[in-house]
Amino acid sequence: MAYVFDSFDTTKAIPGTPQGCLWGFYDRDGKDEVGSINLLTPEVVLAAKEEIKTGRHVQLDWPLNALSHPGFGRKPFAQRVLNLLEKSETCAFDDEIHLNTQSGSQWDSLKHYAGQKDKVFYNGLTYQEALHSTTNGIHNWCERGGIVGRGVLVDMVRFYEERDGAMPSPTSRFEIPVRDIEAAMAAQKTETRQGDILFVRSGFVRWHNGATDAERHQGTKTQNTFIGVQASEESVRWLYERHFAALVGDTVAFEVWPPAEGSSWHLHEWALVWWGTPLGEMWDLEALSVECARQDRYSFFLTSAPLHVKGGVGSPPGAIAIF
Repeated sequence: MAYVFDSFDTTKAIPGTPQGCLWGFYDRDGKDEVGSINLLTPEVVLAAKEEIKTGRHVQLDWPLNALSHPGFGRKPFAQRVLNLLEKSETCAFDDEIHLNTQSGSQWDSLKHYAGQKDKVFYNGLTYQEALHSTTNGIHNWCERGGIVGRGVLVDMVRFYEERDGAMPSPTSRFEIPVRDIEAAMAAQKTETRQGDILFVRSGFVRWHNGATDAERHQGTKTQNTFIGVQASEESVRWLYERHFAALVGDTVAFEVWPPAEGSSWHLHEWALVWWGTPLGEMWDLEALSVECARQDRYSFFLTSAPLHVKGGVGSPPGAIAIF
């Protein structure tokens, strides 16, 4: 089926939500828990397969142990290898891992982040309801068949380096405005369509890969400021008008972080809460950017299989770009 949207200013008014909220838009029988992933219809996926021309492919997950010093009080990744021969006659190994799903490449599910004023999640799920239910959990995407569609990369690193000679610091609060995203897309000869999965490369993973341990600690643990898409009315309206199925970046929060105090244009709220649009953060877009430049095209077929955890809040993406 095709989804036809009202304009931002003519969306149905829903009490307690801002203009532009899409609660109820995707509902079937009065319920929806997958949000804009609904846009990945069979027709959209079949059209996306036309991106497969060479058979080359790139995985987009950063190594689980890559983030040396997770911020926001999160525990780092830990692995324990178990030698089965120590307790049996079987020569084999198992392993156990500790994983905070927000401490590396991740999808944010629709119960990760609430509207902070009223503590409400996508489609009106309250904080109290979320405490005791699996509603809006990441398992809903898995049970729908994962996330499959057309990805589009906007390589802001390449754009800024070619235009300005250098990329702004990924550990600064540099705001990437819509005008620069559009300019980068024009330079790449890239166009988007409804149901695309938007990728924005801003250089955080590249910086972290090349930084010393002391620089990483300072940049991710001490100061907690990160480059990202500008959180503004212009950005919200631009994203709304394009109706992406999901938004992905290589930085800590997709949007610039921390958000401006008192702003009503916080992209975490708009995406996850008001639109039901998944956010991907800290994805490894380095090899992807190289392949896009090599082929001189910035669109690709994407598959992503999140962890199938009932009520899951986040997950490594298990994502592959195929050209």
